[in-house]
Amino acid sequence: MTIMQQFARRPLSLLAALLVLFLGASIARAQNAGAAPEIDLATAPAALVMISDPGCPYCARWEREVAPGYEASEDGKIAPLVRRFRHAPDIAFIQRVVYSPTFVMLVRGREVGRIVGYGGADLFWMQLAALMEDVRVALQRSGAAAPNFAEKQVERR
Repeated sequence: MTIMQQFARRPLSLLAALLVLFLGASIARAQNAGAAPEIDLATAPAALVMISDPGCPYCARWEREVAPGYEASEDGKIAPLVRRFRHAPDIAFIQRVVYSPTFVMLVRGREVGRIVGYGGADLFWMQLAALMEDVRVALQRSGAAAPNFAEKQVERR
């Protein structure tokens, strides 16, 4: 290998390392971007936990195609979205997460259902509709009204 070839390879490997670091930081920022107030998964009336892995292309596609609509929807107000990476300590109680993304619906810290993987927006919304029926039933059984985290408390006199 000539000196020129060695010189040319070093900047390329340095550039590749910088690109990996940049992508990792971007993913971490995206996970925290526009974060709603922190939700206690054990006590929240309902929450949809999106469990993902860094660099997951299906997760990125879901973020583009569904996330804005979900967060603005009635379902998103009843069960706010909580994003977590697979090995986050506060979701260690959620078992059998194999595929990324996995969406786990919790009511008062108990799993009422899940959506495994992402096969497109239409399929996700159809699966979510069935899951939300289970959430409403579980909330009624627990004696809690469906919460609306988007509404602010108004003091009445």
